[in-house]
Amino acid sequence: MQSKLLILLIISVFIPSAIAQDDSSATDDEVSSALPVAAQMVEVDADDGLDLIADFYLVDPARPTVILLHEIYTTRESWEPLLLPLLANGYNVLAPDIRGWGETRGAINWFDAVDDVAVWFIWLREVAGVNPEAIHTVGSSMGSSLAIVGCAEDEFCRSAIGISPGWNYYRISLADSITERPVLGIYSERDRFPALGVPQMIETAPDTFVPLTYEGNAHGMDLFADEQETIVVAIIEWLNTH
Repeated sequence: MQSKLLILLIISVFIPSAIAQDDSSATDDEVSSALPVAAQMVEVDADDGLDLIADFYLVDPARPTVILLHEIYTTRESWEPLLLPLLANGYNVLAPDIRGWGETRGAINWFDAVDDVAVWFIWLREVAGVNPEAIHTVGSSMGSSLAIVGCAEDEFCRSAIGISPGWNYYRISLADSITERPVLGIYSERDRFPALGVPQMIETAPDTFVPLTYEGNAHGMDLFADEQETIVVAIIEWLNTH
């Protein structure tokens, strides 16, 4: 209970500033000044030579790190509702633009995108110098598949969180990954693909998969529109526990 109250207190301070940033009159400097640490733009080579672009926020290299993997039709900037609370709670954050989107660009290839997650794990450990055994992944929609599979394929990844996860998005199946690491799945009960996929996740991984269900049919980051505070608390509590 004390942990949840502390998280809520931090969120009450930082989420209003994040909401204020949606004001179209806010400048980039004003948005940046609301963050507890500045972003470092990172560029690394993917296995096929594509330049992968990300923002990296370093609070403390000894603290845990979270990789944020956005949904399709968006960029790394879509994580604003979660970014401030993560940083305020002491988590380092890496927010890449997935290949095919944002500044990373390139052709869309979801199998290569899974490999890109491994590239970011290597960069965090060997270049950024973060705690190598305290890295988590969080993804939304298609990004949830990258988060869950990418975490499962990394030996030391602590846990994954999928927002609106699907059992098989664009042929990236969770069948061989859902049992490998603790996974929190957040979804709306009438959101078609998560509603179809989550029962399979529960059946396949009853000991590692934990569902968190909301009413309605909001998908991906749209869930934050009505449920931002409760979702953020659930995510921070999950990360703190794992």
